[in-house]
Amino acid sequence: MKKILIAIFALVLGLQTNQLFAQSDELVNVCALGIGNATYLKDYKVKLSASSVSPPSAKFNVILNKGTMYKITACNAEGYAGEAVIELKENATTLGSNLRTDGTFVKAVGFQCQKTGMYSINVLFKDGKEGAAVVILSYINM
Repeated sequence: MKKILIAIFALVLGLQTNQLFAQSDELVNVCALGIGNATYLKDYKVKLSASSVSPPSAKFNVILNKGTMYKITACNAEGYAGEAVIELKENATTLGSNLRTDGTFVKAVGFQCQKTGMYSINVLFKDGKEGAAVVILSYINM
């Protein structure tokens, strides 16, 4: 009987996990349609819990190439209060963000890479609210 209960629990958990992945894959597809004339490179799925002390964040390391124009697009999932803040960084220097100084957001950040190297895309949610989002890295054909 105990094995049957464990099997049922695992099945239910698996179905819920598959549903979460399916929802995030749909968000990737919708977000990718909004990148315009850019070429899709990679997507990053982020889901973070709320925190009033220090906002949790996710960090993704990427290698960018000199002379390429990149575009980083954020799409927030419905049903969450948090709005994704994306920052492109080289070491400790912020090179771009979708959060303007007046507190408003732009949908995408453009970046003309001046030197090939390791950069990071940091994602957090404004005011430490719980959130889920997809971030798409693409490059613009020139």
